[in-house]
Amino acid sequence: MAILAVSILAKGGACWAAARLTGQDNVTALAVGALMNARGLMELLVINIGLQRGIIGPELFAMLALMTIVTTMMTVPAIDRLARRKGLGGPIADGPDEDPTARAVATPGAA
Repeated sequence: MAILAVSILAKGGACWAAARLTGQDNVTALAVGALMNARGLMELLVINIGLQRGIIGPELFAMLALMTIVTTMMTVPAIDRLARRKGLGGPIADGPDEDPTARAVATPGAA
């Protein structure tokens, strides 16, 4: 749990601070931090190589893999909340069922 908290605060916080220093509003800066916080496939490849080469042990590998998965999966819900907070809609925030034209496009023949 500590690795997850530190990783989110370190990377997300640093990106938030950089966005604020460049003049972005708080919600936009939080979005930048959330988007940059996703680690994804590249980190999984790097920690897998570290495990294979004996640089990290299986316990640390498991913690880092779990942190990678959690921070990547939390990106979309975080961006969705920030989009709603900023008053933006769209396919992520509202989903296709909220827009009648999107529903008609998504289900051909429905009018």
